[in-house]
Amino acid sequence: MSPFFSLAVRVVSWVSAFPILFLLFSLNPSEEKSNAFPFWVFTDEGHSVSEAWKDIPEEYITQGRFNPGIQLHSWWVKAVVKNESSAKDRLFLILNNPHINRIEVYLNGSQEPQWITGDCFPFDSRPYLSRDFVFPFELNPDEQVNVLMKLDKRGETFHIDPELLPENDFAERRRTEHIMMGLVGGWMLLVVVFTLFFWSELRDRSAFYYALYILLVFLWIFAHWGMAYQFLWPEAVTWVGKSRPILNLASFIFLLLTIINFFPPTGIWRPFELAFKIMIWTNTALLLAFLVIPEEVPSPQVVAFFLKVVLILSAVQVLIVVSYLIVQYNAKTPFAGFYLSGIAFLMVFSLLIYLDQATGAVLLSHTLLNFGSAFGLMGETALISFAFMRQASLEKKEKEKLAVKILTREKEIADQIILAQEEERNRLGRDLHDGLLGYLGSAHLKVQTLVDKFPYPELLELKNQLNEGIRETRVLSHDLTPPLLEEFGLEQALRNKLVELEQSGAFKTSLFAKLHFDVCKSIQVTVYRICMELIHNALKHSKAQELHILLETTPDELILMVEDDGIGFDPEAKKKGIGLKNIENRVNYLKGTLQIDSKSAGTSILILIPLSPNPNE
Repeated sequence: MSPFFSLAVRVVSWVSAFPILFLLFSLNPSEEKSNAFPFWVFTDEGHSVSEAWKDIPEEYITQGRFNPGIQLHSWWVKAVVKNESSAKDRLFLILNNPHINRIEVYLNGSQEPQWITGDCFPFDSRPYLSRDFVFPFELNPDEQVNVLMKLDKRGETFHIDPELLPENDFAERRRTEHIMMGLVGGWMLLVVVFTLFFWSELRDRSAFYYALYILLVFLWIFAHWGMAYQFLWPEAVTWVGKSRPILNLASFIFLLLTIINFFPPTGIWRPFELAFKIMIWTNTALLLAFLVIPEEVPSPQVVAFFLKVVLILSAVQVLIVVSYLIVQYNAKTPFAGFYLSGIAFLMVFSLLIYLDQATGAVLLSHTLLNFGSAFGLMGETALISFAFMRQASLEKKEKEKLAVKILTREKEIADQIILAQEEERNRLGRDLHDGLLGYLGSAHLKVQTLVDKFPYPELLELKNQLNEGIRETRVLSHDLTPPLLEEFGLEQALRNKLVELEQSGAFKTSLFAKLHFDVCKSIQVTVYRICMELIHNALKHSKAQELHILLETTPDELILMVEDDGIGFDPEAKKKGIGLKNIENRVNYLKGTLQIDSKSAGTSILILIPLSPNPNE
């Protein structure tokens, strides 16, 4: 394991451990709530408002927390809001539950409600526009207001944690919550972007499904906070009640799709594939059922029954998902441990929050109730996104290894082709030297004998033609099989060629060579062929008087420069010719670069060739 990977694992572990530490502190039952204030609560058994004002509740709440779980009736809540400061102040009564269907608030024995609000009313019906239900009171010193509230959340989990905050404390609370929500939202957005990036890199559907899963879960959390109702659908009162279960079902669908695509069931694990498909279709059916539910509110008994069914279904799905991931982990499937840890991390938070809301048996803090799901999701996404990151990294390395193998193989094939070409050139050179050149030499001796006996002009001309043919054949033979290249290397072979050219009267030549670093044989042969092609082009087209070659090596590259003082040419037009095309192909094979500067005063050609163990790298 690399040091970077070990460090990354430690960082992720610490980041993921933060919600656990937070959870441990939040479970402290002795936690004091300085903002809690006493209130009375009793069930609504058909009380009129007058009866509710006169009724003496049996239970006196002192800790500010009330959670009876799922109930089939409404609740009456009494409280006294008093300004105990020495100055006029604005106080805010907060229920800490943004999902109460209907709230009626009566003040100082009044029979008519001061405020009527709740999820069944448009958002702007709230006395104070906030994600939670907040009721403002502006009181003079020692002034107090008697408050009576009727809270209707029948058939669902009912919990309240009333707090009374002065205006400054309330503003500070809002700022803190907005910062936390912003951090969670930024984290989720970052994870979605990274996951979509992994999907674009891996072309793995599981990454795309996981990005959708994160978006849906974050929307669920956004709705859980009450922010979605405030900013996304403030007028859609029927959608408020449907949004959370629909988003929950949809997110579960994409989580199942993520897992089954990331860990495809094979062999003895095929039954899990059937179980996953059944769960996906069950969630889809329930989601569609929610979408077609009529606008009128179902009875509390139906709502409570549905919540219990969803709880059982969720428990079954979690059990199957965790069991499948355990099987994959035991089979040493890559990344199964990340998924198992991430899913378990989120499920622990979700289960505790659900038990708290449904039964009241778990005393979670107000902060954990609001942000526990977000913390759980942050831990889960940190672990699973890290799995995608590792998968992308490993696949990238595999692709790089495969690309190197392909390039190496291509280089080997190209080298074999060049070797075959060189062998064929050598064979042709030997055939010319040992065969044709021998026949021409014999013919030359016979003609020389005839010339000695009969010095006719025709025989002299034939003798000269044979001499020229022998010379051309010898030059061609040496070009095909340069003997000095194999024995003494590139520099000596070029120097020998330039001496021949100068002795023949073709050019005045010079060679400046500084080969301080080793050049492999295949590059030497290819560079020699490039030089021969350039010399041939200069002889044939340039009308030059001088030709100069610079050949130099550095630790990274070989530098070849060929200059002449000829008439120049149009490089774009010449690129269509065979000669220059051959030069380009050879330079491209060596992964080099070719620069041509040609004017009427001459031509300069610069070629740079990388000197690495594998020129194709």
